[in-house]
Amino acid sequence: MSVSKLLGVTLSGVALLAGLGITLAIAADPAAIVSQEGRKFTPGDITVKKGDMVRFVNDDFYGHNVYSETEGNGFDIGLQAPGETRDVVLEKLGIVDVHCRIHPRMRLKITVTE
Repeated sequence: MSVSKLLGVTLSGVALLAGLGITLAIAADPAAIVSQEGRKFTPGDITVKKGDMVRFVNDDFYGHNVYSETEGNGFDIGLQAPGETRDVVLEKLGIVDVHCRIHPRMRLKITVTE
């Protein structure tokens, strides 16, 4: 299978994204995998290196909306249905506080190191 078919984009689409200043990150394996199950993140505390990818897996029977408002590492993956995975790349050193918009008691601490 070609890379373009695997990614679901054409090479001209990649060139267009690059021309718009949009970076397309392609990584084989995440540095960490975080499960969402039972209204909690597992593990609840992880350490990754700057530029690493963290994969969020919804192992619950209901949706989650994982986000962080940490300056420099903010993100919002939107509504994540059961069984879905979403990836986030963290680029700034420090502590990233992660929450779920649907379940406010869910907390995750990601430490980003050099």
